[in-house]
Amino acid sequence: MPSLILALVFAAAPAATDRSATEAEAPTAVEAWSPAPADPPANAAPAPTPMPMPVPVAPPTQNAPPTVTQPPPPPVAGPPTPPPSRKRTWPDRPIRWRLDLGGDIGTTVVFDPAWRAFDDNRSAFHAGATVRGDFRLADGRVFLGGGASFRRLGSYGDLYDAVETDITVREPLAFLRLAVVVREGFDVFAQAGGGPSFARLGTMSWSGAYNTSNQSAVTGMADAQAGVSLYLPKKWLPRRGAARATAGFELAAGYTFRSKIKVRPELYVDEDPIPTHTSNFGDLAVRGFVWRFGLFVRFQ
Repeated sequence: MPSLILALVFAAAPAATDRSATEAEAPTAVEAWSPAPADPPANAAPAPTPMPMPVPVAPPTQNAPPTVTQPPPPPVAGPPTPPPSRKRTWPDRPIRWRLDLGGDIGTTVVFDPAWRAFDDNRSAFHAGATVRGDFRLADGRVFLGGGASFRRLGSYGDLYDAVETDITVREPLAFLRLAVVVREGFDVFAQAGGGPSFARLGTMSWSGAYNTSNQSAVTGMADAQAGVSLYLPKKWLPRRGAARATAGFELAAGYTFRSKIKVRPELYVDEDPIPTHTSNFGDLAVRGFVWRFGLFVRFQ
């Protein structure tokens, strides 16, 4: 029974219609009230067709040529790297002995007034050469040794502008030397020695002819000096501790004693049966204070 009623309901329902077609056929309210379009006149010319606007065309793009990649050039071969050089070294050599060769100049201040007969100045210039050597005592700073030297001094003068005089002294000298190394490169030393002194004196005068006289004398000499030596230490030399030679200078002062000379020159004359004698000038003591400055080369 319920199914029968449901079938009657579906049968009595109205058929479905297309609403879109119905709405398209019916005019809207705006269309109903708008006036009808006017008919165009018969002789009206047709509207011109507008020209089309030019359309800008982009210029053709040129593609950049492809970059050609070239292989990098081979590296330039430079000079071969030398192997690291090893600086040559020398083993240190301890200083056990020293040998010096040098020369010096100086002045002797003569205190004897009789020296004025040979020089108006009391200072007599001298020059000389020295050879000396020493060795280290134990392992300390003291060096003991000795040496020999030769020096020469001379001068000339006149007596009352009437008699010309001259004197020359030559002396070989042997000495002992004691040196103390304060630090390498600086020594303090003392030396004492002696030897013979060979003196030659002469006079010359004019009395219608030249009259000359000469005298040679040998006396004793003693000398004592003290001073300092400055020289290049090993650390300043190219081979440093292994250096075998250096150089320096020294300054010394002291006193020189010489025996007196009896000044009695003999007049030089041609052979004459009548004997001729000269005057006795007295004694001359060439002694006094001495100082000297010297340069030396040292082997060690």
